[in-house]
Amino acid sequence: MQGSAKKAIILMELLVALVLIGAILSLLFNFFGNTLKFDRKVDLIRKEAIVREHLQIRLLHFFTSIVPRSNLSNRATSSLFSLDGESPGLAAVFDNGIDPDPRFSGAVLGELILDEQENLILSITPLSQDAKKCFRKELLLQQVKQLEFQFLSRKSEAHAASIEWLKAWPKDRWDIPPIVRVLVKQKEKDLAFAFSLPIADPITYEKGPA
Repeated sequence: MQGSAKKAIILMELLVALVLIGAILSLLFNFFGNTLKFDRKVDLIRKEAIVREHLQIRLLHFFTSIVPRSNLSNRATSSLFSLDGESPGLAAVFDNGIDPDPRFSGAVLGELILDEQENLILSITPLSQDAKKCFRKELLLQQVKQLEFQFLSRKSEAHAASIEWLKAWPKDRWDIPPIVRVLVKQKEKDLAFAFSLPIADPITYEKGPA
């Protein structure tokens, strides 16, 4: 009887030990599982931040490197103008700097457009006549539902202090807006940027008499 009682006690101790080990392993698995989920979220946030930073850097270079119309060999070409079409687009002649392909170095025509696959694209085309048939497309952002531009402008020369935001910038305008807003709408979030164009004439506001 004593031997069977001892065996029962040992068996009970083994069962308790197995239950404790199972509980500890369950806690460890939950801990590592939550850690992996947290790491995935951190990686996703980091990737989104990198994509947004790249987009902002490319847009900043695009807008701050616009070539004045007075510096263009063909002065009939506008430095910046809106593109016609179903989806809003924007074209500008900007300084692309030094490129491994000489055709894309210096002043080039850049177009910010939204393609049929909902990708925000920067299309670059050389200005030289012999190279206009070649172009380069750079993917800036995916899953873009809507692209909008806003341009700061004077309402009229008579009222220089009166300003307004235009949704399009005509090709026949010789001046350049001092500020351009870019609104990028995605499925779950919206991105908004504002860029100051250094070659634009500043708009000064003078408060009239009360």
